[in-house]
Amino acid sequence: MTDIKLQQKEVNLDTLIRSLVLERHKSALLLSISNIIPPVVATLNERLEGKNFQELDVILHTPGGYIESAYKIAKLLRKHAKKINVIVPSYAKSAGTLICLCADKLILTTTSELGPLDVQIPEHQEGDIDTYKSALNGYKALEQVQNHAIENMDVATMLILRRTGNKMKLHDAIKLAIEFSGNTSGCLYNQINPKMISEYARALEIGERYGVKILEKYMGWEHEKATKVVRNLVYNYPSHEFIIDIEELTDLDFIVEESQGIEEKLIETIGLSLEALNADRVELIEPAIVVQKKLEMKK
Repeated sequence: MTDIKLQQKEVNLDTLIRSLVLERHKSALLLSISNIIPPVVATLNERLEGKNFQELDVILHTPGGYIESAYKIAKLLRKHAKKINVIVPSYAKSAGTLICLCADKLILTTTSELGPLDVQIPEHQEGDIDTYKSALNGYKALEQVQNHAIENMDVATMLILRRTGNKMKLHDAIKLAIEFSGNTSGCLYNQINPKMISEYARALEIGERYGVKILEKYMGWEHEKATKVVRNLVYNYPSHEFIIDIEELTDLDFIVEESQGIEEKLIETIGLSLEALNADRVELIEPAIVVQKKLEMKK
């Protein structure tokens, strides 16, 4: 029974995507990837071999994965298509956001979302499978401890000056405040692993470098603009889960289109189907093939 229901979901998804292809009159590449890893790049390379498109719709649905693999996917897409529209029916997070940077246009619904361009770090736990942890969350933890230490020092300085009737010299008050802040914040710093923080910082820098390269090489952005926008995507959000929506992307100067009418309904329903199906698929759907299948079904 479970297999039958799964097959029905797949048929429904196929029907929805074919309908979108006919509605938009463009070839579509479905990239539903639970984890962006090297084998996905190899599969995509096979699907696109010998293909060249004037314009290609990429339906992207992924929580992220390896940033290097995402960069290779972006390169493959730009190699085989002169113009790329990335359609996000539900979400494209982390390394998925990196892929979105190679799009000439992003097409989202009201509920679609991207996420910060953070890198996922594999975390090994003895006796268990590896899990992945956002480098951004670890990096932000250090930032919070640093802010806590500075705020402690500022408060302590003002308190010392007030209680001494401003008779103590400022540099002496600051010296005492630094000592106080070190004692109170030291326990927090002791819980931070310097090696892990270094790894987080390096991983985020890698994501930043790839993002800037994509915007400069494929989208023609100036270095200063690309760097500013990508650094914002990497560092300026509080957590991995933060939602980057149409308004946010427009403010960052990306070309974003909010789907309308039949197209919007199709894209939203595709998103729901992809979440329900929860299966990896890398598939190319071309209008001519869709039309041919419809004609065959009528015979």
